[in-house]
Amino acid sequence: MITVETLLTTENLSEEQDFVEVSVVALSSTCVQRKYGNLCFPDELLAQKAKTLIGKPVLLDHKWEVGSVVGVVKDAYFQNGRIIAKLQIVKHGNEKLINLLKMEPRPISDVSVGMTLETEKEGEDKYVVKDLTFKELSFVFEGADKNAKVLFEAEETDKDKDYAHWWESQELRQKAPRDYFLDPTNRKYPYRTWEGQISCARLRAAISLAALHGDSRVEARARNLYEKHCKGGNTHGEEERS
Repeated sequence: MITVETLLTTENLSEEQDFVEVSVVALSSTCVQRKYGNLCFPDELLAQKAKTLIGKPVLLDHKWEVGSVVGVVKDAYFQNGRIIAKLQIVKHGNEKLINLLKMEPRPISDVSVGMTLETEKEGEDKYVVKDLTFKELSFVFEGADKNAKVLFEAEETDKDKDYAHWWESQELRQKAPRDYFLDPTNRKYPYRTWEGQISCARLRAAISLAALHGDSRVEARARNLYEKHCKGGNTHGEEERS
């Protein structure tokens, strides 16, 4: 069974009489580094499989035993390159876990999905997932998905927000990680998608705008990134993964 770690959020943790609910980013359409190469999850597959995570047990540290079950996946859906899952955690017997999730800063910030995979090798060290079966979702101490990030409460409540053009929203510009910008100090020249992938279309725009404004440093960096990630002219404006 394969596990892939991602980050959780408790900004919108809600509490009922017998349980608490918390939303997490369960899995993202990205490439995760494994010992044998890069394991890549396509958008289409995650969109197709998101609902199959519903009803799966929530465990501690992938321990497949009754005593490690702390809750269940109540809901799951695909949004902007990620599977968002709403977890329901039983209060009785899990008081320590719930208190840790409420702390700031949080000592527990990661979750990990356990699943079986069918992959197909593409290139020297790239393995594309063709099918998957979710088994469980666990709270873990440390995650590995570098593109996963905290799910803001606004994202959970507004599924129709246009994250495809996030740079047009001042709210999302302020929420985006600093390394999404070629000029992170001023949050100018965005060049990544909301899921963290390099956008060739945004790099082309940055090259033009930086040249127009005489910003040679940004223009040079944008050209270097474009040469490295967009060679051959990517007409779809997304990072090539070869």
